[in-house]
Amino acid sequence: MEREFLVSGQEGETQARRRTVVVLQDEMRRVLDATRVLLEEFNGLTKGDKPQVGAAMERVKQAEEDVATLRTALIRELSQVGTLLVNREDILRTSFAVEGIFGHLGGVAFRMSQLPRTSAKDKKYREAVVELLGLLIDGVSKLNESIRALSLNPDQSIQMAAQVLRIEASIDNAYREALAMVMKSATNVKELLAEKELVESIENCADAMLAAADAGTILALGM
Repeated sequence: MEREFLVSGQEGETQARRRTVVVLQDEMRRVLDATRVLLEEFNGLTKGDKPQVGAAMERVKQAEEDVATLRTALIRELSQVGTLLVNREDILRTSFAVEGIFGHLGGVAFRMSQLPRTSAKDKKYREAVVELLGLLIDGVSKLNESIRALSLNPDQSIQMAAQVLRIEASIDNAYREALAMVMKSATNVKELLAEKELVESIENCADAMLAAADAGTILALGM
């Protein structure tokens, strides 16, 4: 009888972990989708396509609302399993960290929409922003792979998180180069502030991405 209870308890924990991780993976997938939309928004800005810019911002906003709904569902799921999951705090911490990326994604989308088109069309600045966004998408893609691997291969999850760290370091370098270029080439204060705030918001988003990777690593160690 005692052995049957133990097996049942293990199976219950496995099922509970699987359900909560699936919700976390759904959150992460929406974060990745929204990150990719940022590049679409910037391309729309360079073309002067206001409808494309507005549609991109709306998609980011909708994805953020979806993640908030999923986070609520995750909290409800964790409250129902009670103490069955010993690492439920780590799951919740990772969920909050993933959702925290959106606080910065929304900032990037807004600051991008306020960028003068002359700045977006400037070759050096355009290339710098595209590089930063490309690296950010790569980093969030690796983070998504890390979260997906939690339920199948925690060791792989940790390896993917380590790649996020390397990409974040590349973003730091690209950000410093972009900032130095902006400080030298901006022709007026308004242009300087708009260009500077956009690259800073992308770098801040990368910091949030790294925080989520760190939280995911802690979670993976307990899986």
